Amino acid sequence: MRAALTVDVPVVAHTKAIQAIDEFDAIVAQYEMLLDTQQILVRTANFAGLFEMASRGDTLARNAANCGKRFAPLVSAVAAGQFTGPRATEIRRRSFATNSRAQTLGGSASRLADSCAEQRDSLGLEIRRSNALDSQSGLPPAYRVGPASMLDRRG
Repeated sequence: MRAALTVDVPVVAHTKAIQAIDEFDAIVAQYEMLLDTQQILVRTANFAGLFEMASRGDTLARNAANCGKRFAPLVSAVAAGQFTGPRATEIRRRSFATNSRAQTLGGSASRLADSCAEQRDSLGLEIRRSNALDSQSGLPPAYRVGPASMLDRRG
């Protein structure tokens, strides 16, 4: 009875799964480039550019999740031993490689988040230090004297 259940993956399902895995790999490659660019933006303290790119990352993550949903059931069935054969082996191998790459990408995203937190903390400390040195830091801009004054109160 077990021999009847262990057949190779149907050709149509195999083709769809491989297409979904290829699409997922392409999305992961785009996400890797996005993370590299964001890392550069963090190092150069270009937070405006970083915030502009955040929505692109959200879109890529959503597309990757949707793509993963398309091939996850077949990968689970192959992993459970419901299918054996060359197509099942290829799906197992490709899904393992894709999963490994996605986990590496998750580590890169965590490092980027850590870099952002470090930069945020150092910039906050810098701002607090500069405000502590300025005796007029608590005053509204209109009441400050010197080049920071927006209004000329002398007439």
